[in-house]
Amino acid sequence: MEISSTETSSVERNKAVMRSIVEYNDARDFFAYVGLVAEDFVGHHHLVPDGLHGNQSLSGFFYATEAIAFPDGYHTIHHLFGEGDYVTLNLSLVGTFTGPLPDGTQPNGKQIEFRYNILCRFAGDKLAELWWYPYDSHTLMQSLGMI
Repeated sequence: MEISSTETSSVERNKAVMRSIVEYNDARDFFAYVGLVAEDFVGHHHLVPDGLHGNQSLSGFFYATEAIAFPDGYHTIHHLFGEGDYVTLNLSLVGTFTGPLPDGTQPNGKQIEFRYNILCRFAGDKLAELWWYPYDSHTLMQSLGMI
């Protein structure tokens, strides 16, 4: 099966959107990418049992988890793949846990590094849905002082 140049450019554009979101988060400009996220965006994360809803919810979530909880945090993208309307990232965050997480977990002042995977679905030119998967949730919860 041959892939059209339109499909290839769409996948590359979607990957570029995800790179931009990571870069904006590291620059602490969390609301700069709201226009790249669909108005009816849905995010799935274990810290938000009811999910994230709406294009500003993603920025608000990253603000609460990164600017507040890990203000010195920065990401490294280890792998970035795309096919069709989907993009997946394997990345890590290194930062000092100095502020509370949205679920009420209190900071312990430790520098942590954790890896996680994100699966993203695009609709048109916009990020429409996103799922987070911790790479090693047991180690992450120990590092955060949750267990």
